Amino acid sequence: MLSVKLTFKIFIAIFPLLIISREVCGQQPPLSLWYRSPAKEWIEALPVGNGTLGAMVFGGIENDRLQLNDITVWSGDPQPAADRKDAYKFLDTIRTAIRQQRYKEAQELTARYMTSSAPYYSSYQTLGDIFLHFKNAAQPAGSYKRWLDIGQAISGVSYQQPGTRYTRETFSSAPDSVIVHHITANGKTPVEVSILLNRKERSQTRFEAPNKLIMTGNTGATLDFEVQLAVITDGIINGSNDSITVTKASELTIYVTGGTSYILDYNKGFKGEHPHRKVTRQLQHAISKGYGRLKADHVADYRRFFNRVQINLGAAADSLPTDERLKNYGDGKKDPGFAAMFYQYGRYLLISSSRPGNPLPSNSQGLWGDGFNLPWKCDYKSNINYQMNYWPAEPTHLEELHDPMIRLTTALVAPGTKTARAYFGPDTPGWYYGYTTNGWGWTSPGAALPWGVFAGGSGWACQHLWEHYAFGRDINYLRKVYPVMKGAAEFYLATMITDEEGHWVTSPSTSPENNFITDNQQKGNVTEGATMEKAIIWDLFDNVAMACRILHTDEAFRQKLITARDNISPLKIGKEGQLEEWNKDWDLNTNDPHHRHVSHLFPLHPGHQVTAFKTPELTAAAKRTLELRGDDGTGWSIAWKENFWARLRDGNHAHHLLSYQLRPTTQLQTVMADAGGTYPNLFDAHPPFQIDGNFGAVSGITEMLLQSHETYLTNNGTYGYVLDILPALPAAWPNGTVKGLRARGGFEVDISWNNGRLTDFSIRSANGEPCKIRTPVPVIIPGSNAKATASGSCYLYELQTLKGKSYKIKRLEKVL
Repeated sequence: MLSVKLTFKIFIAIFPLLIISREVCGQQPPLSLWYRSPAKEWIEALPVGNGTLGAMVFGGIENDRLQLNDITVWSGDPQPAADRKDAYKFLDTIRTAIRQQRYKEAQELTARYMTSSAPYYSSYQTLGDIFLHFKNAAQPAGSYKRWLDIGQAISGVSYQQPGTRYTRETFSSAPDSVIVHHITANGKTPVEVSILLNRKERSQTRFEAPNKLIMTGNTGATLDFEVQLAVITDGIINGSNDSITVTKASELTIYVTGGTSYILDYNKGFKGEHPHRKVTRQLQHAISKGYGRLKADHVADYRRFFNRVQINLGAAADSLPTDERLKNYGDGKKDPGFAAMFYQYGRYLLISSSRPGNPLPSNSQGLWGDGFNLPWKCDYKSNINYQMNYWPAEPTHLEELHDPMIRLTTALVAPGTKTARAYFGPDTPGWYYGYTTNGWGWTSPGAALPWGVFAGGSGWACQHLWEHYAFGRDINYLRKVYPVMKGAAEFYLATMITDEEGHWVTSPSTSPENNFITDNQQKGNVTEGATMEKAIIWDLFDNVAMACRILHTDEAFRQKLITARDNISPLKIGKEGQLEEWNKDWDLNTNDPHHRHVSHLFPLHPGHQVTAFKTPELTAAAKRTLELRGDDGTGWSIAWKENFWARLRDGNHAHHLLSYQLRPTTQLQTVMADAGGTYPNLFDAHPPFQIDGNFGAVSGITEMLLQSHETYLTNNGTYGYVLDILPALPAAWPNGTVKGLRARGGFEVDISWNNGRLTDFSIRSANGEPCKIRTPVPVIIPGSNAKATASGSCYLYELQTLKGKSYKIKRLEKVL
């Protein structure tokens, strides 16, 4: 009889084989991107990441590349002097010019005084590269396959050469802070490979016997980085300078750890300790643990996030390579499973670029970027792109992944307080930032118009602080972030002015990156009371007032917020029936009717000021706006429109836009209109690559299946939420299931449908709060005497839930 200790050792030895990627056995897992050839371009390579440390894997046969990233590798240094000194002294002059409709003068003054005093030059950067040259790979290769198993977060390659089968697997482990690249040769010809570690700028690599490469460097005066690479093999190792050579190996494992001196602390200048000791410790730990245990722990850790949501939208043509499925997608009816995989791939990307404890959030390329001056600096553009990254976090059950964004927002209070006082006066309360931020805590405006001056960044970021509470209902968390939200609200209360009708507006005010033409043909982009800014502030005031009520604090402040909210300049409907973008009805004068930003629809999504059942006239105006704007656009713009049309309860139109987004492209040049699509590796194309489109699509698909933004007042005066089941189901998905979605109010929801009709769903109540449920068909709620009331063509039920209880609800069949 085997001893318990021996049995356990055997289990530990074979466990990794139980979870090994099924591609190695010639089968495709249910959720896998796969290809028949290596990546030639970066947009074909496959991403792995643990939130902080990532790689793009090319999968070459003779020459392979792993391009490395660390989420904190930022060029340059903090720029605390970028605020324009005494800018506030010109504020009244600018506001007067706007009020007197001298828009050219107002724009010139705003560009001169309300922009930053320094250029914005810092960029997210690559950490470096690992190049592998396989010396016995010149022979023809057969049965080549390259894959990314998003069910396990493992990338791999397999191919056959005469007499030998080669396989490689790559993953980035969050629990052990290491990238692992495992290579095996099964047959007569061993692996012979040279391994090079380098970075083109500001770095040096040295070999440290017997098996290690160490690369050190910096990106400027503030940030130091270090990468350590070690090889464990049954072959022979030789090394010198910046490379290692391995010969006569049937198996080898490359362990890669990396880190920087970055800390998210404005008062310390974002500079912490040199990473050498930490990186060394991580590498030693990974080697001692070994490939098998690292892989098993990696998969288990990843699956505790990924497996929370399951989605089936219909048949999947997964016998075809991913690039061919993308080319064939068309209207999506022949391969609805591809939409489900694109959805789960978006969740994979968020898990891989934004883990709890990340020093920085997912940026405009997530975690992955190749180069030293990346598109748009690869930062956190706060007029849509940054926020869109985190739209899927709460509803797709990745709530902990919201943490890095929430912490960065909190960290911006200190620099944002300084910026608020520079531009709006030394006695200005609260804090603020505008169109973007970066790893160095930038809160100053941008250097130029029309993009650089925007009042809504901090207000919109605070919506995410509220949403984390709205979904999770953790009152201790709300108490912790309440001062941040309150400070943002205090800033707007102090800096808004009244318009000619006596309503509160921002001034100067812009609609992100867009321009207006007045009725007398003045062109400009600076006015007062642009719709997006006032809608963001309405949303902030509403959320902070509700937080006051829930926390039983600041009653006088709550009343002040409610009064101000209700006196914000109202949303207006223009002469074409559209929701007006500006403070005047100028929309039809535009020379750019299909502008990529549809910022003035913020109150429809992600806000809740405009809803189909509570504000039908404004909802119709939002629809008319979208009709005038058109469907095409950049990748992220199309994704936002998917969410808009889902909120309009038009699933077919939302799905039509998803088909637009899933157009194959290889365009790498910057195109600002009507060129959105998807790259071969399913990265979203602006173009170039911006990951927010991936995350926006996940949000849009979720909104087609479940919504919970509509509020009502409960008996205790706090918000309850309407759980809207299948509000925008497209005809392309007649049969399906989704499990594990989250709804505001602390609910988890599973839904099934057949032949385009809801069959059943379940609701699990985490906190025992009340809710309303809207369904497209009448249902029966076991154990409840809830009666349906009419809600348009739908049915509305009210349910007082019990904490921890699940409610299984079925369609009510007609009794003949």
